Amino acid sequence: MSEQNRRIPRATIRRIPLYYRAIEQLQRQGVQRVRSDRLSEIIHIPSATIRRDFSHFGELGKSGYGYSVSRLAAAFGALLEVESAEHIAIIGVGGLGRALIVNNFRRNPDLTIVVAFDIDPAKVGQSIAGVPVYAFTELAQRLPPGVHTAIMAVPSAAQAAVVPVLENAGITAIMTFAPLPVQCRPTTTIRYIDLTSELQSLLFTARQREAQVAKVD
Repeated sequence: MSEQNRRIPRATIRRIPLYYRAIEQLQRQGVQRVRSDRLSEIIHIPSATIRRDFSHFGELGKSGYGYSVSRLAAAFGALLEVESAEHIAIIGVGGLGRALIVNNFRRNPDLTIVVAFDIDPAKVGQSIAGVPVYAFTELAQRLPPGVHTAIMAVPSAAQAAVVPVLENAGITAIMTFAPLPVQCRPTTTIRYIDLTSELQSLLFTARQREAQVAKVD
């Protein structure tokens, strides 16, 4: 990550993929310029937040004139390195892990799950949507060269034991659906996805919006 990216707030970084997906959609529709209020309608993020986020990336637009869709696509595409293919390992092929493999980032062909691992002998040896499932004990031997990213779809109690194994095999970026923080090396980046918290946040925002609409009516 560049020195500039390190200065960008984490909340802004988390919103970049949302912006990029919306911009790609506008680009496919032939839209050339877009204002922050229009983007706000598409992705349900306040226009003031959008303008503040965009200000971290230099002069992407002009007040009252909007933003160049092609320029935004190029800027955010470069930040996300969308032209660089990223192969991913998934740990745990229960209901969630299996669903992730079957979907396999269809809307982003540059992200691909290429291998999976599990401790259940009944699942080892399977192929899910073309992705082979190996025993977790064989991770170091079975992990394809160049794979440095993993998704953990394992119970919270298991992740503390899983992370060191991933790190020893060369994994440096981990996404986990177990929300409890776990110790890792300084060179390892872990993103915790707490679906319960995300849903509660969504419901809170929806209720706030409903209350605002009710006041207007």
